[in-house]
Parts: sequence; C-alpha cells; structure tokens
Amino acid sequence: MALLPFSPAGAAVGDWRQLGDGSGAKIDVRFEGKADGIYLLRRRADGRLFEVKPDFLLPADQKYFDEAAGLLEQEITKLNGTAGHKLFSGAPFEARAANGIASALSLREESSTNDSKSWRLYAGDSYRLFDARPYSVALYADGEGHATSLSIVYANKGDFGSKAGTGQDHFEGGTEATANTLEAAMKRDEAAIEKSISEALGAPVIQRFGEGKTRRQIKRWDWNGQSLLLSSEEGEYVSLQMVPLDFAAAGGKTIATKGEIVRRHRKESVVRESNGDVYATQIPMVDQGPKGYCVPATFERAMRTMGIDADMYLLAMIGGTGVGGGTSVEKLLENVRRAVYSKGRRTKDEPVKELRIRDVKRYIDEGVPVMWTMHAVDEYAKAANDNTSNRKLVSDWSAYITQISTKAAEIAKLPKPDKNGHICMIIGYNEKTDELAVSDSWGPSFERRWVPTKIANWASSGGLFMILP
Repeated sequence: MALLPFSPAGAAVGDWRQLGDGSGAKIDVRFEGKADGIYLLRRRADGRLFEVKPDFLLPADQKYFDEAAGLLEQEITKLNGTAGHKLFSGAPFEARAANGIASALSLREESSTNDSKSWRLYAGDSYRLFDARPYSVALYADGEGHATSLSIVYANKGDFGSKAGTGQDHFEGGTEATANTLEAAMKRDEAAIEKSISEALGAPVIQRFGEGKTRRQIKRWDWNGQSLLLSSEEGEYVSLQMVPLDFAAAGGKTIATKGEIVRRHRKESVVRESNGDVYATQIPMVDQGPKGYCVPATFERAMRTMGIDADMYLLAMIGGTGVGGGTSVEKLLENVRRAVYSKGRRTKDEPVKELRIRDVKRYIDEGVPVMWTMHAVDEYAKAANDNTSNRKLVSDWSAYITQISTKAAEIAKLPKPDKNGHICMIIGYNEKTDELAVSDSWGPSFERRWVPTKIANWASSGGLFMILP
C-alpha cells in the first residue's frame, strides 16, 4: 500500500499488527480509522472490519493505534486538499455512510430501492475533482446506505462538447466535439488526475480490471482500505473510480445474486392498485444526462434490477455508441449477453408488430421491466405528461377512460413518427383504462408515466428486450 510522502517512522496506516485476542491466540489486524473514540480494525484472516474500544487493548497497542490515528488525520487533510472536496474520512469506503459522501460532493439522490441507492451530479464548468472537470459524478451504495463505489467520468464521447438538453430535450442540440478535440481533452484530464493523486499517494500500480468486454487497464492507488482506479479508453472516456480495496485486488470481479432471490424480490416488487394499475417497483433510476445515452442508461437499469453491476459509460463503449449518443440496441444486447449469462441471467428480444398489454403483462406480473424501442415525439410526450398529471385528480374513472380514448384515437390517426428514436422501459399496465406505465432514464421525475396503449403503439418501433432472472 502506498503511503504519503510525509509519513513518519513508527505507526503507519496500512501496516499489519499482531494482537492477542484474550484467549492467548494472536490475530493480525490493520488500523483503518477511529471514530467516537473507537478503533476500526480489519482482520487479516478474513478481511472483516470490526470495532474495538481502546481500553480493551494493551497500552502499547493503544499507543500504536493512536499514533496511526494522528497520522491518518494528516493524510486525510492532504488528500481532501488534493481532491478539492471533503471526500476522504477516517473510515474505509464500504464502512462509510454514502449520504455523507454525496453531501461532500454536492450530489443529488438519483435512486433508492431496497437493494441499492445512488446519487449523481452532472457537473458544470467550474466544478473540479482532482484538478480536472468531471462531467458525471455518480455514487452507489447498498440497501443500507453504505458506499460501494464512486464513479467519476471526465472527458468522454457522450458528454464532451454536447449541446443537448436533459430529459425530453436531449433530442435537440447535437455536439461540437470532434475526435481531435476529445482526444486532447482526455489527455489533459488523465495527466492532471494522475499528477494530482500521485503527489499524495506516490506512483500508481498498473493492472487489469473488470469482467468480460469491460475488462481494461487501469492505474491504481490504495489508501486506508480503499482504492482509486484511473482508466482511459481511447476515444471513449477518462474515469476515476473509488472502490473497496478488496474489490480492486480481486480485479473487479463480482459475485452474482442467486436467481431464486432475484425472482422472489422482483415478484414482491409488483404493486396492484384498486383502480387496476399494476406496476413493478424497485427499479434503479439512471439519468442519462445531456447526451443520447438512452440505450446504455436503460440497459444499466435493467441489469442492476437483475442484480448485475453495470455502468452506462462502459456499456456505451462496448455497445459502440457514437459521439454524443446513438447505440444499436441489438449490438449492445449481443455484447452484454455473455456477462448476463455469467451471472445466471438470460436475455430475450421479442419484436412486435402491434404493441398490446398482453405483450408485456406476463413480464410485468413477474416484476421484470420491458425495454421498449419507440419514437419520443412531441405528441407522445404531451400525452404522457398530461395523462400522468390528470390521473392524480381522477374521481370518475369511466369519464377518464372516455377522455383518454378519444385523444388516443386522434393521435393514432397521425402518420407514424420516424424521428427521436428512443428506448425506455414499460414497467406497468392497466387493462381497465388500456394504459401502459413507462419509465424513461431521465431522472426520478420520469420514473413512471402513463400512456394509452393506442398512443404507445403509434409511437412504437416494435422492439421489446428483457433481461430475465
């Protein structure tokens, strides 16, 4: 483990120390923090973190860990100065409350389910993290709110030079980026980040990290139970991740959640309302931001719903997404198929000529979101927004059905749209009102909107894609 240049001799953060456990046996531990007067130690035999009160230890051990705590405070001060934010604390990454990290980085909550939570910021020009401007900062946590990873994406082919808006407005604007300007920006960012971190933690170690088609070369720094991983993929992105040290040491390999657990959780997520609404919940939200990343963002949501770690920037890379956006769903599905199978899941595509509730009902009833290709044109968007808003005020559902059916029939007579190609999720249905619940990867306010099936069919381009437990 690399140490800061000013580390004095004696107690050192990262060294293993042998302690007696009270029964005569010896255990090797490593100091990884002190909070409220209690030491946080990691056991070498199994990697577990545990808390120890100082008066449980011999005076010599207390003195050693107190010196380590003092050294740790110095290192924290310097690292936070390097980061430009109060990112680091006296606890290792996985032991920290993620909402505290999110607050320190000015991140907003993006998603909260029983199994995971996330926060995200699309940063402005003045925001700096490790002496470079990030475009996206995303923090992930487990269901209990403990941090699992921090993903910081700098110059990249999706965000760099984008003139697009967010949400429904991302279809407008285009990009000013070229291959040459992106390459120059990526080189500047990578150099600035590496210099910034190396001045604090020394030279990085080079290793391979990731699984399958996302496996790549990274530069790694370790500190106090966590690792910083710098990655630069030619023509794609520069990213920095913060992950638990053991996860980095394992090369980023993850353990799959058992299929029967996923199936049970998905079925339990289905809500059935008295008005006939049936919809799946507990689906992580991802905001694709001001770029055309609807396909990678939606696939990330589907994969995470099924217990598979995913990141839209990595998915954009393996899916061959163009500058600013634009991904072939079929190509991305083919490239993630192996990763999905390796985690005990399977993929399915089911094209339809005419979209009906019966095409998605059997999946929704099992809590499985259906990825759907369509054209998000203005008429569709207005109908989705109006219906969703009006539903909150309905007192007479018969009158509501008549109202939306009349409007749907009018729109269905218009020529089929051929612009604003998009993919979103169908996550629910109502057979009484003949509506579908649709979820777009545009942030929490687009988590669930209701659209008459006739309008959805008019906007549909016919592709249904699922990741099944």
